[in-house]
Amino acid sequence: MTETSPTPPLIPSLRRIAQHLVLGATNTDIAAAEGLSTSTVHTYQKDIRQHLGLPPRASRAVIVHALLGRGEATAPEPGRPAPALTADETLLLRAIATRSRQADIALAARIAPADLRTKSEALLFTTGATDSVHLIGLAHAWGLLEPSSENEPTSTSAHTPRPAGQNSPLAQPDGRPLTARTPQTGPATRLRG
Repeated sequence: MTETSPTPPLIPSLRRIAQHLVLGATNTDIAAAEGLSTSTVHTYQKDIRQHLGLPPRASRAVIVHALLGRGEATAPEPGRPAPALTADETLLLRAIATRSRQADIALAARIAPADLRTKSEALLFTTGATDSVHLIGLAHAWGLLEPSSENEPTSTSAHTPRPAGQNSPLAQPDGRPLTARTPQTGPATRLRG
């Protein structure tokens, strides 16, 4: 059996950028604070994503979850106790932390895509977070999210392959394709899985 070696820690310059990301700074803010150009900050973010093994279109929330989960940055001080989240809110929190595309977040959270914005805003209100990056930082500080693993999904594609024989979340328990009614498509539309 072959064991994989742990990922080496970020170099100091990338750690500084990572900490700014965790605190919700914009590229312009990071550039000003570090005396860098915004294009250099963008390049450093790309390097961080690659170091963490994340896809190029990983959201900032996914990046922050990976950074905090692997101990590459420090979570912000929440200043208040953790709120009591429902099972649905916890599922949505985990989906935001591990998925980048809105459709993937909705699917992982088991909510209709049309309800994602409303449910996400309610979760932000419940936690007192200003945005999804702040939400992930607070959740880590409160211990509501486990550290990210090398195999944790961070889907950014419309189709995630699944091993044969496993039920797809886009299929009903009997294996028939899942259908959904949406305002954009009208009658039941077959969802791709």
